[in-house]
Amino acid sequence: MQYLNKKLQIRIDGKLKKLNSFRPLPVSAVKKLKEQFEIEMTYNSNAIEGNSLTLEETYLVINEGLTIKGKSLKDHLEAKNHQEALEYLYDLTEFNKKNTLSENLIKSLNQIIQQSIDGVLNLPGRCFFQINIL
Repeated sequence: MQYLNKKLQIRIDGKLKKLNSFRPLPVSAVKKLKEQFEIEMTYNSNAIEGNSLTLEETYLVINEGLTIKGKSLKDHLEAKNHQEALEYLYDLTEFNKKNTLSENLIKSLNQIIQQSIDGVLNLPGRCFFQINIL
């Protein structure tokens, strides 16, 4: 069964070939892409949950440690905790390539994200972490 039409498949293959021609990417470029991905993923995941931080504010909270006037403590904690959960995932995959997505892993990630938030909001059971599968 073919999921993509032939024209689109050819276009994607061409873009992949072009991307592969740049490999290996410089370490500095990989680091910059990773940082950008982390900020955008944190922003988008938290925005889905109603977080009011903008993309720029999310960057400032995570990378500069700033607090944003008029934004709730919960919003700041969600951003910081989401970043910590991503680092936890990176650590897991870096040291053990055989980790699998499990209920325990999801609960661990949720616990990291909710740390300090439950005490502020007292919202037990609410999941602040979204897994985006591409």
